[in-house]
Amino acid sequence: MNYLNKLLLIILSNQLLMASGVTIIEKKFQDKFCKAFQTEEVQGTFCMNSEIKYPQIKSKDKILKNNLDKAINEYLGRLEKGESKKYVLEAIKNEFASTTEHEEHKIIKILSITPKTFTLEVKSYGYTGGAHGHSQIELINYDRTTGKRLNIYNLFKKENKKRLTKIIEKEYRRQEHISTTDNLDDKLGWFKNKFVLAENIGIAKDGLHLEYNPYEIKPYSGGTTSLVIPYKLLKEVITPKGDISLFLEKEKLTIKNSKEYSFSDKLLNLKVKVKRISKDKIEINLIAQKSEYSISKGRVSLSFPQLKDEKAVLAQSSKGFEKLVIYPINSYIYNFKSKKNRKSNYLLIEGEMKKWKENEEKSIKIKIKMPKDSQFFNINLRAIVIENKKILRTPVEGKKGQQDVENYIIKLQL
Repeated sequence: MNYLNKLLLIILSNQLLMASGVTIIEKKFQDKFCKAFQTEEVQGTFCMNSEIKYPQIKSKDKILKNNLDKAINEYLGRLEKGESKKYVLEAIKNEFASTTEHEEHKIIKILSITPKTFTLEVKSYGYTGGAHGHSQIELINYDRTTGKRLNIYNLFKKENKKRLTKIIEKEYRRQEHISTTDNLDDKLGWFKNKFVLAENIGIAKDGLHLEYNPYEIKPYSGGTTSLVIPYKLLKEVITPKGDISLFLEKEKLTIKNSKEYSFSDKLLNLKVKVKRISKDKIEINLIAQKSEYSISKGRVSLSFPQLKDEKAVLAQSSKGFEKLVIYPINSYIYNFKSKKNRKSNYLLIEGEMKKWKENEEKSIKIKIKMPKDSQFFNINLRAIVIENKKILRTPVEGKKGQQDVENYIIKLQL
């Protein structure tokens, strides 16, 4: 998960907690003890450091507060000084003390509070000797009213588990910018080239969070793998009127309302906001930010299968792109696949760039007149960039549009 997504996640989580009427004070308990020791081979000081960070809750909602306190205390345990001292003295006595400090850390956080649930995130890290330490993340979901733990079958029907796994694997591959036929072991270091559903699944406002711990799907060197899956992708498998069904958006884009769509992978982060201005007019704001690749030049494209003439574009502006070009139907456009100009089949708008600085955002803002009395309106989105003379596309797989190029599809219901 990149820095921008982490920052957005922190902001969203804080807003969600404040909206729930919960005030959180972070507390810390530390128990550290050191003692000099000497063996035939080693002389020095051996230390054990135990530390726990946890939230203290204030809320006028007594039921919620009691259930939060109970859940937190379950992972907190008894906070007693002196355990580190016992550990150090035992280590010296049994001659497994070392000059390298041993440590145990635990961080308990509230990932989210929703109208029906709350979710804890428990991170643990420790080192008690050996080649490396040990780390683990747990996501635990609770019913907000009863305080009972929720499992995957409280959110999804049992018969939908296979479909759920397929949807998440497809989105994971998209985010990692690999195709459905790419080998997971070769590309990402997964064991046995087999996608498995994470055991740690958490409910949050921005989507379903999945955490894979070290050794679960990759070697220790692969670290933790984190995923956020938008709820709209899970619509078909979410239990109707269940704990997360409230996150499914209303389908229709009504007048003066807007919808946001995000498409992120290792190549680009693309965010599209569509606002319906009137019955047949919409405003589109596209923000693009490069991710992990070093991009020298390329194009970000919006196309509209239901439109032909450039007169449908009522207003246009861009930031960060060297040029914004409108191509009506039958325009000749250079195609990277065939390496020649090919005719366009419908209206296309492209932002062209020659360089892309680190953390720089590029944007396109346009107003479009849609066909009269349309019930649906489609927007195709794609990007083609050059990195060290290598052509890269996003999405890596998707529905093919004009010029035989894959697209993200935004389908507006009007």
